[in-house]
Formats: sequence, C-alpha cells, structure tokens
Amino acid sequence: MNSAQSGNLFSRFFPGETKAYAHQWFFTAACLHAILVIPLTILARYGYGPLILVMPAGHAFEMLFGLAPALIAGYLLGPMPARRLVWFLGFWLLARVADLIAPFAWPTLAFNTLFVILLARQLLPRLWAAKKWRNRSLVPLLSLICALTTVILLAGRLDAYLLHRYLIDESVQLFALLMLFIGGRMLAPAAAGEFYRQGMELTARVQPNIEAGLILTIAAAYILAPIAASLSGALLISSGILAGIRLFRWQLWHCRARPDLLCLGLGYGWLALGLILLGWTKLNDGNYFSTAAHAITVGALGTLATNIIVRVTLLHIKQYPSRITFIVVMTGFMSIAAITRMAADFSNYREILLTAAALTWSIAFLFALYIVLKGFTTPRIKPVVRTLPTDDASKTLHNAFSDEQHNTTKTNTHTS
Repeated sequence: MNSAQSGNLFSRFFPGETKAYAHQWFFTAACLHAILVIPLTILARYGYGPLILVMPAGHAFEMLFGLAPALIAGYLLGPMPARRLVWFLGFWLLARVADLIAPFAWPTLAFNTLFVILLARQLLPRLWAAKKWRNRSLVPLLSLICALTTVILLAGRLDAYLLHRYLIDESVQLFALLMLFIGGRMLAPAAAGEFYRQGMELTARVQPNIEAGLILTIAAAYILAPIAASLSGALLISSGILAGIRLFRWQLWHCRARPDLLCLGLGYGWLALGLILLGWTKLNDGNYFSTAAHAITVGALGTLATNIIVRVTLLHIKQYPSRITFIVVMTGFMSIAAITRMAADFSNYREILLTAAALTWSIAFLFALYIVLKGFTTPRIKPVVRTLPTDDASKTLHNAFSDEQHNTTKTNTHTS
C-alpha cells in the first residue's frame, strides 16, 4: 500500500471535520491498562510477565506515568478533531508497549516524550488563561509531571538508578496534589447542589484558603525532600490534616442519598490518610514508604479514577451517577484492593494478599470499563429544563479548573 492509499484510508476513517471525545478513548485505554498491568505485575514475579514490572520502580513508573497521564488526558482534553486525538492516543499506546518490552531503550524515551509534549502543548495554554493563581498553579504542576516523564526515563537509560527511583518515589506527592485539586473541584459543586435539593446551603465549598494551603505545603514538601526530609515529612502530615479538614467541612454525611458523592469522598479521604502516612515515613527514615504510597496510588488514585471515569461518562450521555448503584460495589472492590495491598507489607500471607489486591483492582476497573463502553453506544438524552441546579462539573469535561466554574447556577454564586 503506497502513501497515497494510506492517506486516503486514514481520511476515510477520520474525516477532517470528525470530532471525538477524548474521555471515551482515553478512559477506555486507561481501564484496559489498569485491568492488565497489575495482574501482569503479579505474573512477572513468577517469570511470566514483563521483567520491568518485577522492579518496584518499573511498576511504579507504569502506574504513575503511564496510567495517570491517560486519565489526565481523558478528563481535560475534551472534544477535539479525531485525527489529532489519534496522534495523542497512538503515542501513548506506543509508549506503554515500548516501556514493557524495552523500558530503557531510546524508542521508549521518544514515545513517552512525544506524548507528554503533545499533552502539555494542548493543556497548558488553556490552564494559564485562568485568572486566579491557584488555578494557574496547575501549569507548573503538570509541566513538572510531563518533564519528569522524560527525566526519569533518561536517568534509567544512563544507569542512574538511584536518581531514577528517587524521582519516582517523590512524584507520588505531585500526583496527590493533582488529585486534591481535581477531587475538590468536582466534589464541592456536586455537594452544594445536593444540599440545595434538600433545602440547605453548603457554605464551605472550594475553600480557597485550605486549597492554597494544600498547594503551598505539598510544593514545599517536594522542594525540601532532598535537603530536609524531616521537615518535608512534617509538611506532608500538615497537608493531610488540611485535606481531612476540607473533606469534613463538605459534610457529606448529609448526602446519604448520593452514594456517588460518598464514594468520591472516600477517595478524597484516602488522599488525606495517604499524605499523613507518607509524611510519617519521612520522619522515620523512609520505613514502610511503599505502604504509605499505596494508600495514595491504590486507595486514592484507584477510587477517584474509577469514580471520575464513571461520572464523566454518565454525565456526557445525560445520565446521573446517583442512579447507578454498582458504583458502591466498584468502590468497595477498590477499597479491598488498597487494604489488602497495604496489609501485605505486614503479613506472612504476602503473596495471597498481593494477588487479592491485583484481582480486586482489576475488577473495579472492569466495572468502569463496562460503563465507558456502554457510553459509546448509548445516545445522549436531550437535557430537560430543570429548576434545580446540576453539578457544575457536568457542564463541560475540560473546564474543571475555570475561574467561572462555580458561577453558573444559583447555588454556586459564592465561594467560601
């Protein structure tokens, strides 16, 4: 097949005017990745999977810099020309395959770098247009995560394994900060809308002072980590306490009729706990770092990711997550995954618990994948005019960090 024929075939499947929704494709890819990689990690321990997954740093890189960027892309890219989306998804897929086959080879470095460059080029100008510094803080945060993708792989390529492992370990708190921001911007308006439906008012919504405190404490903890580990640990504990206070002030116990909000709150609670545990390990010479990290990477990332995937997918087709009861089941499986993975570090039945954690993690993402695939074939229902406010996070998929996000309905005209 010559180049002209290839171009015609490409144009046939992806006409120039065709629009695609990034969340559908990247969430599908992220779910498949999550379902397969953790069981592959268990198999690799017995010689039946990619060798890179046997290494803790290799497994951690694939989850943090493989899975998480796909979730970011799905959540923030929004609708875009199908041809352009193919490039994004193509480089991500090539990077994942290359990382499993030849983790420190030049093609792996090239594919990962090309993907994060495309992602940064698409997202950063949009986020920089925000007026408030708290929203603009996402620009350096995402820039650093994208840059670390290349630097970490380059360190492995140059046999700088200590630097390679250090950068991966410390990046956990960067992803925690990103989840604190996204989780807060999703939970606050949703909880406020539920309060309004009950004839009440939630005064503590985004809580900008606490959000600013979270940004500053985690940023300082990251900067101070190589020179003052104890102070870095104290700052992380402080950030975990702040996250817990923020969660408490949302008063989600009033939202018992909304299991979807309670499940998002549980994911946010895992973040608060994980940051406290991570800070505690820094005060104790790094002992049980893996245990603390998995409270964030399994408990928080897994719970928030699956719930956000389901939530965004359902809202896109004009369905309401509160009506999908298996969200609780999905979240339950993810909680079991987090608890068993952390318990494995203290148990004589480590292998059994690791296997149970891998299976329940994959089952939770299998639920999420089912909803995403169903969303491909479910027609969008024409919205009905409502007198009650809807969750602001449902208005668009890619403006979650807009300064005007909380000013579109009566219940969100003030931010505490």
